[in-house]
Amino acid sequence: MTKEETSLKEDLASNIAYLKNGIGQSSDILFQDFSIGQDKTPAILILTEGLTETLLISDQVIRPLQHQEFCRKQNLIKCISSSILGIKTDQLRTFSEIGKAVLQGNGVLLVEGYSTGLSIEMKKIQQRSLEDPENESMLRGPKVGFIEELRTNTALIRQRANDPNLTIKEMLVGERNEKKIALLFIKGLTDRELVEDMIKRIRNIKIDDPMESGYIEQLIEDYPYSIFPQVQTTERPDRVVSALLEGKIGILLDGTPFATIAPITFNAILQTPDDYYQRWIPSSLLRILRYLSIFITIFLPGLYIAFVAFHPGLLPTTMALAIAGSRQNVPFPPLIEALLMEITIELLREAGLRLPKPIGQTLGLVGGVVIGQAAVQANIVSALMVVIVAVTATASFTIPQYEFSLSLRVLRFINMISASIFGLFGVIMGFLLLIGHLCQLESFKYEFYEPILAKDRKDLKDALLRLPLKLLPTHTQKSKRLSSKKQR
Repeated sequence: MTKEETSLKEDLASNIAYLKNGIGQSSDILFQDFSIGQDKTPAILILTEGLTETLLISDQVIRPLQHQEFCRKQNLIKCISSSILGIKTDQLRTFSEIGKAVLQGNGVLLVEGYSTGLSIEMKKIQQRSLEDPENESMLRGPKVGFIEELRTNTALIRQRANDPNLTIKEMLVGERNEKKIALLFIKGLTDRELVEDMIKRIRNIKIDDPMESGYIEQLIEDYPYSIFPQVQTTERPDRVVSALLEGKIGILLDGTPFATIAPITFNAILQTPDDYYQRWIPSSLLRILRYLSIFITIFLPGLYIAFVAFHPGLLPTTMALAIAGSRQNVPFPPLIEALLMEITIELLREAGLRLPKPIGQTLGLVGGVVIGQAAVQANIVSALMVVIVAVTATASFTIPQYEFSLSLRVLRFINMISASIFGLFGVIMGFLLLIGHLCQLESFKYEFYEPILAKDRKDLKDALLRLPLKLLPTHTQKSKRLSSKKQR
């Protein structure tokens, strides 16, 4: 279709016929005829029922235009835009622009004798109330999370960060269903190359409809085949503000309550905002507990398989005899025994997530107890295996980021299979391969993982332990160190 065919014409009837043949075939698209001023200039207002504030359109647009008298010798469209309406307006010149404006909730005004339309900002904002983040509950800190409305989410950030250097840059993503995406960063703290790289990656996204921020995360990351996420997701405005002050970038997508933070490090995933809201000794112990939980989540079932099937001599005699006695009537090898219980736990976890919350909680508790007890009494698995699986599942829930815990659960199955083939040697090789992969992994050209012993001594104050706030580096110092860790 040529440009001439898609451009508006001065004949209002032709424009209306073209639009009714397109978007006008939908029953929620309304065409409201009226006349402007004493000259009775024909005009029409196009809007989407349910997305546009129809009452405000009537009171603040149609009535003022019907009674206006001082635009007779001027360009009517420009006069309306600058003088009559105290509302944000944009001029439109093609039918495609009109279609997008109407479907986004704006009203579009067309006037007889003009080949330019006027988009009027009159969207009806439909949103839920601000609530406590459901997936990131904290004992202390703000009890408010993001919602699905982009402008509300940016306002929540502004409310907590009034730094004049805080910059919000909006773009559009999606080839068929365009959605707004906002990049948040602080000038002077965030590396300019990082900002330019992020803008370039977002502009190169080719997708019909980015329904959720998870689409954006997968399309902009460096290693799409890695098992680990290279960005951090959060529902908490305070976490985003803290990341921005460290020189990172926040990404907000219209239609989702989840924000994306990049780049990230391995240690940042295991930290939570209330680590800094509480005293340093309990916060440090909780961090150590999270690192221990990672080891338990990945390696505990594999170690059980390795010791029972290959290396019972490495266990204390009393423990080895107790394990052998508990498995005396179990017909399956340790790998099958572990897989049966782990798969059952994963099924219960997934079922509890998909069912309504009251039913899901009951299923997770009652189902786990009943199935575990029945499996032991039927001699399908040993009692120790039930304990190990329960401890492993509990440990996986202590990981602050759900996407990261999913990766650890996948690694657990890989480690179990490796242990069943190579024994303790397979567990050790799996650990070394995991560390090797983490060391070469990058998050937007920045180091994702750095061993604790290789860190700058100043960084150790807020790594495995969290020392008192007086001794911690400022956010600006953290930002400078993040830039220094960029891979060259």
